[in-house]
Amino acid sequence: MVFSSRDRGEREISGKEEESRTLLTIVGNKARIEGKLDVSQSIEIGCEIVGEVIVDGQMVIQKEGVVSADVTTIDARIIGKFEGNMKGSGKVEITETGVVDGNIKTDSLIINEGGVFSGKVTRITQGEEKGKKKFKPKEIEEEKVSAKAEKKEKAGEIKEFELGDIDDSLRL
Repeated sequence: MVFSSRDRGEREISGKEEESRTLLTIVGNKARIEGKLDVSQSIEIGCEIVGEVIVDGQMVIQKEGVVSADVTTIDARIIGKFEGNMKGSGKVEITETGVVDGNIKTDSLIINEGGVFSGKVTRITQGEEKGKKKFKPKEIEEEKVSAKAEKKEKAGEIKEFELGDIDDSLRL
């Protein structure tokens, strides 16, 4: 099994420094890793991983890679095999050799011709990502509206009409 880390260094682009990006690569012909992996940048997987994987960048499962895990990542590219639940806040791509058996939660799923997907896809809503939108039950909203209407009625702002008071005919 081989672990390697490639530091691409800092580069200047139009006067601004770009954040350095480290790519962790795990390769092993018969290697098997069990447990929780928490990767701060990106990872390439060329072995078997079982457990939980959290990636703050891109996860690439190579052709020889097999991942059976709950995964949280930004971007994912599946060239090998994935089984489990995945949440990708960016782009999730299943290539022509990729095989996925599980559930994916993302706003961008690409399945190339030849890629295999078996499972459920759910869209990530903005409210869930930002945590700002909240669901209000309809009954509570109706109670607020009816309470406001009662106040206006008492103040004489609402007039009651009887049938026939309003001309509801349609003229062409």
